[in-house]
Amino acid sequence: MKRTNIEFNEDYYQEIVKEYGYSLLEFEPINFELGNASLNYLKKKFICHYNGKVFSENLKSGKKSIVTTGVGLSGNPHMGTIAQIMNIINLQKNNLFTQFVLGDLDSYNSRNQPLDVVEERAKKYRDFIIKLGYDTEKGVLRSQLDHPEIILTGYIISKYLSDSDFKNTEEDISYIYKQKGIYPGIEFPIKLSILLMLSDFIHLGMKESYENVLVMLGIDEHKYVRLAKKVITRMKSPMRLGGIYSRLIKGFNGYPKMSKSIPESSISVDTPFEEIEDKIMNREGDFTDPMDSVVYQLMTLVSYYNAEELDELYQICRKRGEEWREAKRRYLDEQLFKIIEKWTK
Repeated sequence: MKRTNIEFNEDYYQEIVKEYGYSLLEFEPINFELGNASLNYLKKKFICHYNGKVFSENLKSGKKSIVTTGVGLSGNPHMGTIAQIMNIINLQKNNLFTQFVLGDLDSYNSRNQPLDVVEERAKKYRDFIIKLGYDTEKGVLRSQLDHPEIILTGYIISKYLSDSDFKNTEEDISYIYKQKGIYPGIEFPIKLSILLMLSDFIHLGMKESYENVLVMLGIDEHKYVRLAKKVITRMKSPMRLGGIYSRLIKGFNGYPKMSKSIPESSISVDTPFEEIEDKIMNREGDFTDPMDSVVYQLMTLVSYYNAEELDELYQICRKRGEEWREAKRRYLDEQLFKIIEKWTK
């Protein structure tokens, strides 16, 4: 289904869950676990999953398992990117082995970035991710450029793909990128980027003996996992693949989500502190449910708050008033600015 004028709110999430038959964490009993993560934690960070229970069962039965994610490097990190980084770090801390892929070749192709620029940016991202808490002894942190064997995997799996497969993977927000002239549609460089992303997932089973792989992405990227699953099925591969999808952070100025490619929609590590302060304190916009507050979403996904602290902040946000302003100020000074400083210092 093609969507326009999207808001990534609860109605959108419900439509995705219904259309693709995903399992919504909020409405399930506790019937699967992810390492040591509590259901309350999972509900705060993720909206739904695809074969998450299968992944959990295989993990508990001792099958070689990994959670994988990655980000594009078309620019310095914005809050949506940092949310994905912190999500994978938290899963790692909850006793899951992880992989984080720095998409330098993805940005070289899909965003037409110079190769030397994305190569240098990948090094800075790596340092930043480690400063945020990623443990390279308990997970894999790698670029694409430094692992050409993944490109060979892409060539091998391309036999099982068609042009129509790629056309069906456009993200729901792609219409905005087209309007901005950022993204031309599913052209050849985009196909190569998608193929490499699929290879990042599938290589784990083909060449690294992982029987059980869970891909962690934003809900807007869920179609990539479905396509990877089709490829695995066509190959008759024994690896099991699932997905777990995080909530998205609304954009400022009416944009449905924050995007590196649309600076006015977001807060990034390059945004002046005065502008960040103004956006957090004065420009969160109208909302009824705290889950639709861009600031509460930031607190949920870009912070070191635990699930119980987020429950308390939810109630404060719901009441608004001076106590909410004080909570926003503490978040700025004690959390957000310190996270950003790990990039800038």
